[in-house]
Amino acid sequence: MKTVIQLVISVLFLMMVNQVSAAPDKIELSNTAHPELKRGPVQNSVEKYLAIESLSLRISLDKSLHGFVEGKICDACKKVTVTITPQTKAYSNNIEVPLKQAENRLGRYATVIYEVKTKQVIAIRW
Repeated sequence: MKTVIQLVISVLFLMMVNQVSAAPDKIELSNTAHPELKRGPVQNSVEKYLAIESLSLRISLDKSLHGFVEGKICDACKKVTVTITPQTKAYSNNIEVPLKQAENRLGRYATVIYEVKTKQVIAIRW
């Protein structure tokens, strides 16, 4: 029985090693490798909007509800400055609140969603 178990384990090990060595070195992620694959609506939204997740939000807002937010998309990324307009929405725990309350988030955690082309803030969430 011991020999049979050792043989089964050896065969399984050899199968795993063979599969790893047969795997391709590079995985092609572009659509040029597989032109039959179409981009879905979720993938397109990534190109249209980005988010700044800030542990210490830097925000400036005037009385007319115009202003800006400064932050980074990632730790290694450059700082990005995006503009706030009166059309910007503010959400506290997924409930829409007046935009003026976003000013109270100065120095605190918030997520800022903005449009890449115009650099206008769509929403501020906390």
